[in-house]
Amino acid sequence: MAARGTGKRHVTLVDDDDSLRRALTRAIRLAGFEIDAFESAEALLASRVPHEHSCLILDIDLPGIDGIDLKRALARKGCDMPTVFITALGPSRMGEALAALAPVAVLYKPFDKSALLEAIERGYRFHRSI
Repeated sequence: MAARGTGKRHVTLVDDDDSLRRALTRAIRLAGFEIDAFESAEALLASRVPHEHSCLILDIDLPGIDGIDLKRALARKGCDMPTVFITALGPSRMGEALAALAPVAVLYKPFDKSALLEAIERGYRFHRSI
């Protein structure tokens, strides 16, 4: 887990693909962020509520609780952080449920890491403007 209170911006990542999770964790750390990475929604929910100033990166198609339901569960706990959804699913599979969550971005796998970092930055700009 990342250390708290260091002044760095924080990212919480949930993706069940181990190799992608490791690659994204490395890229996000190299970009100067603290990061906590989880293999499932259940692992995140069992650990704690995400850091209050975190940007969430959620895979939509998770086994068990999916990314959309995880975002809803976190919102019920008062955690309404900027969220970037990542997915290998086509846009037609998500529809209104995803749109209602007002994500910062939806990135379709495979995506360029620079697109992810740009979306995280947009999330932080949006979060500061509220």
